[in-house]
Amino acid sequence: MHINTGWLRDYLSADCKESDLLDALMTVGLEIEEEHHLGQALAPIRIGFIREKKPLAGADHLFECQVEIEKGKLITIVCATAHPVEVGWGVPVAVAGTKLPSGALISEGKIKGTLSQGMICLDGEMGLIARSTGLQVFEDEATLGASLPSVAPLEESLVEVSVLPNRPDCLGMIGVAREVAAVLDMELKYPSARELNSAGAGDAVAVEIADDSLCSRYTCQVFDSVQVRKSPHWLQSRLQTAGLRAINNVVDITNFVMLEWGQPMHAFDFDSLKGNKIEVRRIKEGETLKLLDETEVDAKEQPLVIADGEKPIALAGIMGGADSQTTAESKRILLESACFDPVCIRTSSRKLKISTDSSYRFERGTDPNGMLSGAFNRAAELLQDPELAGAKPASPVTDSYPNVKQPTQFPLDAPRISKILGAEITNQQITDCLSKLEMTHDDKTISVPTWRVDVNNPVVLAEDVARLLRYDSIVMKPMVATTTKGRYSEADTLRSLIASFLTGNGFLESRTPPLTTEQTALAFSQWPGESIQVQNPISKEMTTLRQSLVGSLVEVAERNARRGASSFRFFEIDRTFRENNSENDERWMVGGVLGGPINDAAWIARESEIDFLRAKGLLENLLAHLEVEQVTYTNEEPALGYRVEEFAVISHDGERIGALGRIDLGALGIKDRARVPLYGFELDISTLLKGRGPARMFAGLARTQVIARDISILVPVDLPYLEIERSLENAFAAAVDNLEAEPRKESEGEISLQPKLENVVCIDTFVGESVGEGAKSLTIRMLFRDANHTLTSGEAQQLMDFVVKQLQSEHGAVQR
Repeated sequence: MHINTGWLRDYLSADCKESDLLDALMTVGLEIEEEHHLGQALAPIRIGFIREKKPLAGADHLFECQVEIEKGKLITIVCATAHPVEVGWGVPVAVAGTKLPSGALISEGKIKGTLSQGMICLDGEMGLIARSTGLQVFEDEATLGASLPSVAPLEESLVEVSVLPNRPDCLGMIGVAREVAAVLDMELKYPSARELNSAGAGDAVAVEIADDSLCSRYTCQVFDSVQVRKSPHWLQSRLQTAGLRAINNVVDITNFVMLEWGQPMHAFDFDSLKGNKIEVRRIKEGETLKLLDETEVDAKEQPLVIADGEKPIALAGIMGGADSQTTAESKRILLESACFDPVCIRTSSRKLKISTDSSYRFERGTDPNGMLSGAFNRAAELLQDPELAGAKPASPVTDSYPNVKQPTQFPLDAPRISKILGAEITNQQITDCLSKLEMTHDDKTISVPTWRVDVNNPVVLAEDVARLLRYDSIVMKPMVATTTKGRYSEADTLRSLIASFLTGNGFLESRTPPLTTEQTALAFSQWPGESIQVQNPISKEMTTLRQSLVGSLVEVAERNARRGASSFRFFEIDRTFRENNSENDERWMVGGVLGGPINDAAWIARESEIDFLRAKGLLENLLAHLEVEQVTYTNEEPALGYRVEEFAVISHDGERIGALGRIDLGALGIKDRARVPLYGFELDISTLLKGRGPARMFAGLARTQVIARDISILVPVDLPYLEIERSLENAFAAAVDNLEAEPRKESEGEISLQPKLENVVCIDTFVGESVGEGAKSLTIRMLFRDANHTLTSGEAQQLMDFVVKQLQSEHGAVQR
C-alpha cells in the first residue's frame, strides 16, 4: 500500500514535521518496506522546455514533442493528451533510464515508428499530490535542465507499507490517519459527507440477501443526471500515487473512497439492470457472468454474485460485470457498498485465480458499520459535487442489514493493564489512550469499534495503551516472580539421545518435507492406516503426507549418489501421518538409511560394505543405549520397499516398535545409483518411551575373576538363535539354584555362591556336510562370575553341565 504523506495530512487536525509523521507511521505498527523523500527521490527529474509539438502520424491524441533538456540538447518525447502541453512550456521530464518513486522505470521505445526518449511527468506519476492542474509548468528559461526539487521544493514523502492481515482498518487513509493522529496527539479530521438517510424521489431498490452469513450488509441508492467525464487532477493524482489509473469520474470516485476508507465500492449502470431489484446469492447452474477483464465465470466454483432481477451482474467483492459497467453514455447509476464474508471472498478469489484491490480488502475483513456507512455517504456526496459528476439522488437509500454487528466489550481496568505491562497505569491514562482510537472506557469496561477486528483479547488493548504511552516511557523493573528451572520432556530427551548416538556413529541428520508422492508415501510404512491426500498440492511431487521417513531418506541418498557419494548414513527425527478410523494418526519416528563401506576412510585396502547384520548390530547398540531391553527381531512379510529375505520386525514385550530391512529400489521404480546395498530402519518413539527400563545404577568394579567357558552344540538349522540364548540364560539361572559349593581352605563354614551370567556371545557358526543335513554347529561363549568368591573349575563345570543338559532337553542340542 502506497501512502503519500501530503494526502495523509488532509485527515490530521494540525500540521507537523515530516520526520515526526514518518516516525509516527512506524510507531503505528505498519511495516515500512520503502520510503521515498520526494525532495530527494525526484532529483533525477529535470526541467525541459518544449520547443516543437506536432501530431504523431497514424495515432489520434498523441503528439511528438521536441524537448530541450539542457542547452542545445533536444530529445524526442511522445506524449498523450492526458494533460495538454504547449510549445514554450517548461515541464518535468524523466529521461530514459530514470526510475520513479512508484517503481516505474522510464525506457526508450518506439511508438508508431517514432522513438520516444523520455516522459513528461504529471504530479501523480511522480508520487505527488496534484499542484494546480496536475502538471507543473515553468516559464523562466533559467530553470532549463535544473532538477525539479531545486526549483519547486517538495515536502512530501511516498511510503510503501505492508499492512498486517489482522489490521484491515489500516487499508484506508482514514484508518492510518486515526492511528497517526493518536500517536501525535492530534484529532482525526473526517472528510465531509452527507447523512445516510439522504433520499431521492424515485422508488427504492429492493435488496434480497440469500445468506446473511455471506453478506451481512448491503446498501445502495440510484443517482440520475450523472455526467460521466474525466476526473479533476486532484482526484487523478491521488489515485496515481496509490498505483491506480484514472478511468472516469464515477469509477474514480469509488476507487478514491476505497483508498480513503478501506471499503470497496461499485457503481452499476442502472439502465442496464433488469427490474428494480438486487439479489446477493450464489451463481445458479447454467448462469454465466462476463467480468470487466473479459473473464467468463460459470457455476462450477459456485461463487457469490450480485444479480439483478434476471442475471448476475457482478462477482461479489471481487470484480464488476462487463455488461453493467459505467460508461460515457451512462446517465443513471446504482451506487452500492456491502460487507462480505472474508472466507467466501478468499475462496472464490483463489479458485477463480482473480485478485483485485477489492478482494484484497474483503479477504481481510471490512467493517459493516462505521467504515461502510462513512464510505457510502462520502461517495454519494462526491457524486453530487458539480465539479465531479453533478448527480442527483433518484431513490431512497436501501440499507439491508439483517443482523446489526455490535461493538465488542471487554472487562478491563487499571490493575489488569498494570499487571500485563509491568508498570503502574491509571484509569485516566487508559481512557486518554483508547479514546484517541475512538474506544469508550469506563472504570471496568472497554467498548471496541467493529472496525478493529484484531481485538479479540484484552491483551491487544494493553498493547494499544503501551504504544500510545510509548514503550520507551514505561519504566523497566525486575521481575517479581521467582524464575523456575526449565526441563526437557521425556520425548525431547529421548529424541536428543537418539540424535546424539546416531551422529556419533557417523550419521548426518536430515530434514525433508512431510509432503511426497503417493507411491513414496505408501512405501516402507509398517503401521496400518490410510494415506492423507492434500486437497490443493503445490506440485505432483508433493501430494501426500508421508507415512514413513525412510522414503524421503532414500531420495536423499539417491541425490547424494548422483553427486558422487559412495557412503550413505542419514537419519531424520520427525512426524509421520496416516488416517485410522477417520482420525488422524500422527507419530514421532526416527528413520535412517545406511549403506556403503564400513570405513570409507580406509586407505590400505577397501573395507567391506555394510550388510544386514551390521545394520542390526547398530540398532541393537542404539536400543541398549536407550535402555530398551528384551528386544526381538522376527522375519515377517515386509511393506512395499523392503526385500523379503533381509527384513526384520523389531518388537518389545510383544509390541511392534519398528522395522529394519534392505531397501528394494526396483520395487519403487527408482534407478539404483548408489550401487551398494542400502538398509533402512524406523522406530516409533512413543513405543520406545514405554519400553525404556529404569536408569542404570553405578556398580563398583568386580573383585573376583570372570570365568569364560565355551560350549559347542549341534542344533536344527531352522532353530532361531534367540531361542537358544533365552534357554541358555534360563538354564544358567536354574543351575545356580542347584550349585553345590566346594570347600575353601580359607573358609571354615559353608559359603553361598550366587554367580551371575554377564554375557553370552556366539563366536562361531558352521553349516556343512560334516555336521549333517538340517543341522548347524554353534560355539557359544559364556562369561560369568560370583561377586564375592572366585569360582573353582569344578563349580564352573557344574554350571556348564547343567546348561548343556537343559539345551539337550529343550532343543535336542548335541554337544560336540
